[in-house]
Amino acid sequence: MRVFVKAAAVLVLLGACAQQDAGQTAAARNAEPPSNFQSIGSCEPTAWVGLEQDSRNLPAADRRRVAGLLQEAQSYHAESNRGQCIITLQNAERIVRQGTGRS
Repeated sequence: MRVFVKAAAVLVLLGACAQQDAGQTAAARNAEPPSNFQSIGSCEPTAWVGLEQDSRNLPAADRRRVAGLLQEAQSYHAESNRGQCIITLQNAERIVRQGTGRS
């Protein structure tokens, strides 16, 4: 009986791993490059200076959008709403990457 339980547990684990790998493969095909803003610590003002500098190479409209998002991120940082701050910075990062041709 123990052998049967162990074998069943192994099969369940293998099936779960296979499903997870298939999901990651599909996601990897459509995924953007990893963001520089992934964790709570990345919402510090010093972490987004590069975005502001890179946005200087963008057309005026995109530069204004990035500036607005950076200002919004700053307000979220002040309110300690770090999750929203990170999402805002990721949006700004996406604009900069598209505008400068970096992927």
